[in-house]
Amino acid sequence: MSTRTDIVDTSQGTVHMVLGGGGVSGTTNGSFFKDGTGKVITAVAPNPGGGHTSTYVKEQAVWIGVRDLDHPYGFAAFDVDPGRHRGDTTTMTVTYYNVNKPHGDLSVFERFTLHRRRSDG
Repeated sequence: MSTRTDIVDTSQGTVHMVLGGGGVSGTTNGSFFKDGTGKVITAVAPNPGGGHTSTYVKEQAVWIGVRDLDHPYGFAAFDVDPGRHRGDTTTMTVTYYNVNKPHGDLSVFERFTLHRRRSDG
């Protein structure tokens, strides 16, 4: 488990979180590139006979924070505290749970907190 107590100050800019593998029909967590790169879709074009063709590029995946080769399934829970009064701090604690095989038991994989001062004060 990577239980982190990181606090991310989101007032410094936008924070993007990408959780999971993109909704594929099978498990792909064993297909990560070993060289630290990622496969990124840059274009999608329709096929004349139906469906589509995707264009991919391989790039350095500096945006990947954590890889989990052992657990293909999981979900994130978001606990939000909007603050108690105008101008207070809003916090969002993100906890990512692994759904463990074979019975679906849960275990915490990672936890971190985002915070930002409310804009109403």
